[in-house]
Amino acid sequence: MKKLFFSILGLFLSFNQTAKADDDFFDNLVIDDQIKQKIEEKEAIEQGKAKASEILDSKPIKLQIDSNSKLKIEEKVVEEVAPVVREPAPFGLKWLATQKEIEYQHVRLTKAQVKDAPNSFMAENLPKPLKAFREVLLSFGDNDALWRIAAYGNFLEDDSRATKGLEEYKKFYDMLNEKYGNAEEFYTPAVVSIEEEVTLDDGTKSRAIKQKVLEKGDIGFKEKLMDGQSTLYSTFENDHIGVTLALLADGNGQTYIIIDYKNLKINEVELEQMYEAL
Repeated sequence: MKKLFFSILGLFLSFNQTAKADDDFFDNLVIDDQIKQKIEEKEAIEQGKAKASEILDSKPIKLQIDSNSKLKIEEKVVEEVAPVVREPAPFGLKWLATQKEIEYQHVRLTKAQVKDAPNSFMAENLPKPLKAFREVLLSFGDNDALWRIAAYGNFLEDDSRATKGLEEYKKFYDMLNEKYGNAEEFYTPAVVSIEEEVTLDDGTKSRAIKQKVLEKGDIGFKEKLMDGQSTLYSTFENDHIGVTLALLADGNGQTYIIIDYKNLKINEVELEQMYEAL
């Protein structure tokens, strides 16, 4: 039995020495670099396949989602610019509108020089023109906001009493008073000297000069309007609009009216701009 054991042991040792010699033999071989690289790549692929197989064969992990949690998204609030609301003005215009806004209404503006009214223009092609007026003046002031509208009436061939002019004046007086209210009329009469025949105490007759106040519609009234000795105008006013209506006569003896509208809120706008700038 001992002989059998030692013979097997010798065979095992002989096999180990042979295997070790084979390993040393292969380690001493000179292997081409390209072949070695291919062998390494193949081994890497095999390892990758094995790893993928492990992942596929593994039990899937259940993803737990908290139903109470909410995805927070930062919302950027864009503030909408409120449209500018303009109050209606005569002739289809808009009070406090800029020059560009008025031109956007297809109104043609021609520069005009007006004392105490910068940035004034004669306006044509108005949205709502009136045949009774030959010209309309618009003033935007230093703040580029329509604050004044002046309408010049047509010239009227008139008599010495200014009959046609007074009729036109009275017609617009009634309409403006109804629309704006608070009417006040201002008349400056001319004082004229009239020569009259008077009877003296002794029965003789003589000529005397008397002073007379010329009333509206009297003979010579138009001439006094022409030379400025007489003036006739009225004012109307509500919370934010002031209106002046006047009767005039030019050097040719023609009468005409002027209606001058002014937006009284322009002072509030200027004060607000000053306040914001401070």
